[in-house]
Amino acid sequence: MHSGTFIPKTWSLPDAITRRLGDSAGRQRLMDEDGHLLFILHQAPRPEDEEHRKPFLLWNHPDGTWKSSPTGGGLSALTEHLDYYRKQIHAIDDAVDTAQTPKDYFEVMKRVNPMVRATRHLQSVLQNARQARPEERRLIVARDSAIELERAIELAAADARSGMEFSLAVNSEAQARAGHQASEEARKLNRLVAFFFPLATLVAVFGMNSPKDVLVLPGFWAVLVIGVLAGAFIWALSFRKN
Repeated sequence: MHSGTFIPKTWSLPDAITRRLGDSAGRQRLMDEDGHLLFILHQAPRPEDEEHRKPFLLWNHPDGTWKSSPTGGGLSALTEHLDYYRKQIHAIDDAVDTAQTPKDYFEVMKRVNPMVRATRHLQSVLQNARQARPEERRLIVARDSAIELERAIELAAADARSGMEFSLAVNSEAQARAGHQASEEARKLNRLVAFFFPLATLVAVFGMNSPKDVLVLPGFWAVLVIGVLAGAFIWALSFRKN
C-alpha cells in the first residue's frame, strides 16, 4: 500500500520510498532506495494551473525495467516529457517576440516564471539521476536536454524582462510628452486669460449701460487703453520664468 495517492497502484515500490511519500507529489526530486529509482517530476506548468503542479513519474526497477505515469513508455516517455517542455518554451519565445505593451509582457512573465523554476529543478533531478545511474546513457542525453531547456527559458525570461522595461520606458516617455503638451496648452490659455481679464472686468463694469451711453462717457477711451495696456503687461509677466 502506497502513502502517495498519486502513485499508480500497480507499482510495487519499496517501503523505503513509500514512507517518504505524501498525499501530493510535492517538489521535483529523485528517490534512490534499495535499487529502485523514482523520479517525481512536474509536467510543464501553465498559467491556468495556478500553483497546482501535475506530476510526471518515472520508475526504474532493479531489474532494469522502466515505467512511467501518467503516460507509459518508460524512458521514451521522459523524452516526450522534455519535448513538451521544449514546445512550451518555443511558444513563450514567440509570445516575447510579438509582445508590444507592458500588459503583453506581463502575461508572458506569468508563463515564464513558473517555467524557469520547473526547468531548474528538472535539470537538478536529472543530474542526480545521471550520478545515480552513470551507466545509463539515455539519462546523460536527458540531462543534457534539460540543461538546454534551462538555458533557453532563462534567455526567454531575460528577453521578456528587457522588453517589459523598454515598453515601460516608452510608455513613461509618451506620458511625459503628453503631460508637457498639456502643460503648454494650459500656459497658453492662462496667457489669454491674463490678457483679456482687465478688459473683461471693464466690460462688466460698463456693460450695465447701453453701448451708445458708454461710448460718450468721459474718459472711456482712456480707460480702454489702460485696460489693454494692463492686459498686455500681465500677459508679458506670464512669460517670465519663475
